[in-house]
Amino acid sequence: MDSEVEPPQKKKKTSDSSLSFLSLPDEIVVSCLAHIPKSYYPVLSLVCKSFCSHILSWELYVERLWIKPNQTLTNDIGKKKKSTRNALLVPVPSSYTPRVLMFVGEIGSELYAISKHYTPSSVMWVCNKSSTYAWRKAPCMTVARANVVACVLHEKIYVMGGCAAHESTYWAEVFDPKTQTWEPLPDPGVELRLASIKAMKVMEGMIYVQNSGTMEYVYNPKENKWDVNARAFVIERKCEIKNVLYRVGRQSCLWYDTKQKEWRAVKGLATLNRYRCSSDVFEIANYGGKLLILWEIFAKPRRQNKNIWCAVIALEKRNDGEIRGKVEWASIVRTVPSSYVFLRCEVKPV
Repeated sequence: MDSEVEPPQKKKKTSDSSLSFLSLPDEIVVSCLAHIPKSYYPVLSLVCKSFCSHILSWELYVERLWIKPNQTLTNDIGKKKKSTRNALLVPVPSSYTPRVLMFVGEIGSELYAISKHYTPSSVMWVCNKSSTYAWRKAPCMTVARANVVACVLHEKIYVMGGCAAHESTYWAEVFDPKTQTWEPLPDPGVELRLASIKAMKVMEGMIYVQNSGTMEYVYNPKENKWDVNARAFVIERKCEIKNVLYRVGRQSCLWYDTKQKEWRAVKGLATLNRYRCSSDVFEIANYGGKLLILWEIFAKPRRQNKNIWCAVIALEKRNDGEIRGKVEWASIVRTVPSSYVFLRCEVKPV
């Protein structure tokens, strides 16, 4: 008598989809997370530590900044009508906003960031690039700061401002990753401490700081002292496009002639230069072979906000050796409070 034998049941596969997802390169993981609404981030952060580190990473924050594609770009420079704002440089809309980190710099294999809040905080964050970007708390700053400015020089982190003006002892301080300690910098003077910082840049081993007026403060870390120059402060950004180096100041856009070994003006940008002559350029970039400029202008009448402008310029090298630019598009892309300071911006073509 034949007995019926029950066929063996197929074993269920118990693969972890999250582990399969995280086996992808970090760039793909970040790109995928950028397209997920932020309202899902609190749940995703509970899945595993890797998800949590990606969600809190600077790379994801930058990836979520985008320029709306498929737009008919128009030039609003010189027009009397209001900006059409047909392209925006904005975070992807969401009902949930996680902690945002302001990237400070890279020292060795570690990245450093400071919490970007309008409320004072003394917390600094650090992560090792070889450990899936898991952020951890670094030694706290001596005083709590809001809208702090920071930079990296000689493998040390310098922070300034963002605290009460009377905090002269620790208004500026430096962090040494080797000793894991903070040390105060000399007092730059009441004029700088009482004013807001508009810009900060490292050049030739010095830290240049501009206050809300026209004073330039220079800190020399070797001599551990400040110098002051009573002249207009100009921060010039540079970028390379098709083996040509470009820089943008307040007065003009320049390119470097390697044959003549001199900086020469880009022709055809007189209207753009006049429009932004009183503004601060905080970033220029190679945008798919075109020059992209970001600058800020205080909004009238009360100057409580400032408008962030963006321009895309096509470049052409003429037979006579000159380079001519054509503004393909320029418009306001965002309005932010006057106290908002841009320290880092990354531009990627969509």
